[in-house]
Amino acid sequence: MIVLWLRGAVAGRPGRLLGSVAGMALTVGLLASLGSFIGWSSRTMTHRALANVVVDWQVLVAPGADAAEVLGAVDHAVAPALVRSADYAQVSGLTAQTGGTTQTTGAAVVVGLDADYGSAFPNQLQTALGADAGVRIASQTAANLHVTVGDLVTVQRPGLPPVALRVDGVVNLPNADAMFQAIGVPAGTAPQAPPDNVLILPTPAWHALFDPQAALRPDSVQRQLHVRLHRAGLPPDPQAAYVQALGQARNVEARVAGRAAIANNLAARLDGVRADALYARVLLLFLGAPGAVLAMLLTLGIAGSGGERRRREQALLRLRGASRQRLVRLAVWESLALGAAGVALGLAVAALTVRLAWGVTDLGTAWPGFAAAAALGFALAAAAFVLPAWRDASAVTVPAARAAAGARPGALWQRLGLDLVLRAAGGAHFWRYAGSGYRLVLATEGVAQTAVH
Repeated sequence: MIVLWLRGAVAGRPGRLLGSVAGMALTVGLLASLGSFIGWSSRTMTHRALANVVVDWQVLVAPGADAAEVLGAVDHAVAPALVRSADYAQVSGLTAQTGGTTQTTGAAVVVGLDADYGSAFPNQLQTALGADAGVRIASQTAANLHVTVGDLVTVQRPGLPPVALRVDGVVNLPNADAMFQAIGVPAGTAPQAPPDNVLILPTPAWHALFDPQAALRPDSVQRQLHVRLHRAGLPPDPQAAYVQALGQARNVEARVAGRAAIANNLAARLDGVRADALYARVLLLFLGAPGAVLAMLLTLGIAGSGGERRRREQALLRLRGASRQRLVRLAVWESLALGAAGVALGLAVAALTVRLAWGVTDLGTAWPGFAAAAALGFALAAAAFVLPAWRDASAVTVPAARAAAGARPGALWQRLGLDLVLRAAGGAHFWRYAGSGYRLVLATEGVAQTAVH
């Protein structure tokens, strides 16, 4: 019975069935493409945000605290990918004599870094001139002192004799804002700009020069642990990744309370991106939802155009003893068959779209959107075929269903051609604004943002 019904439906009304399948495929394809693009864009936002963070955490060890214990707490809590120490010393200034003149800077910072710090955290230090190791001076400081590789720079240590160092290299500090940020102080109470005068030493040389200063002026030196986490375990969604990164840092802070403070650069970057991801998601939903609604209405309209014929077919079956349950069961099988065809075609179109239009090769990230679109496709098929069949079987009598339907006059908007007028007006409106060159521009002064094209 089911096979005969499906064969008769295909043979008797192939145009309407193909139109219904095409409408469902359009709905499923549009929603699957939109859902996969939203997921892919969120994943891309997270990836690009993480790529711009060099040091995930900067753990400031409190004066008198044991750095080894703090490191042990970090290892126990998150098992970081790598950790390197960075020592900071505040000095009164730097002095250099070049070309018969003497240049002196104001307050400066001398940093002690491990020998492999540059390879552990790429882009934290960029060598502009000279060696990649030894005594290195920031490019801005070199310009202030008029020095280059091979020149002597005198460090004015507070309460201690000055010491002269020969410059081995000149470096740029592209992430100076984060590298020299104030950690563990209320927002707005610390300097907003990084220091202009920076000197970088190997860790052994730093300790030889500034351990005496630490004993004399402990407030002028500090030790930090620069941490890079295993990022593969972070969720692809910026909001979820932010929550996880923030929770990990708070876990460590609870373990080292009173002994260390954490600057969570990773969570700070994700915090700026998650708002952009939410905005992009809402924007894309607003742009794609009207198209999906139109496709659904098109499918329902095509399926509903054969309502009179369906009622007559149901009446013939009821005259031959078919029950209401049998009629609804036939409609269910018909909706499943057409829904499967529409969903399969729509998902194929969506997969092709995301590959060609957006270059998404990993369709594993798109399965939630595909699954939701497929479920909606089957629901649409049920609304187009099962609900009308159940309504007619319950409310329409056999004589009423067998009665010939006369010609119905068109609606007023159809007779006036209002649909054509509105389409022409919409096209003209779109052409006017699309041709104006108008674009949304996001100003990012001081705040890292991510935009979706």
